[in-house]
Amino acid sequence: MIGKRLKELRLEKKLDQIELGKISGVSNVQISRYEKGLSKPTVKTLSKLAKGLGIEPNQIFLEQDLERLKQVIKTDDDRKMLNAMTEMLYHKNR
Repeated sequence: MIGKRLKELRLEKKLDQIELGKISGVSNVQISRYEKGLSKPTVKTLSKLAKGLGIEPNQIFLEQDLERLKQVIKTDDDRKMLNAMTEMLYHKNR
């Protein structure tokens, strides 16, 4: 999932893999491997790529988390549980 989103973001910025590699300090070969799903970037590498794309690193993670949630939330009980957990996090971090 990260690879697909990485490619989408890169294309939105009208960058090829070589250009993103130069900007981010990550090799274009490695970027290709990430986009094809052959390898997963570390948090440090994701941060470099996000900076090169001009976005917040958490944006990539949040989108991945949302996709995962869409796959597992199937019932009203699941939604209620997610809402309860979200409320707990909200109050914890206020």
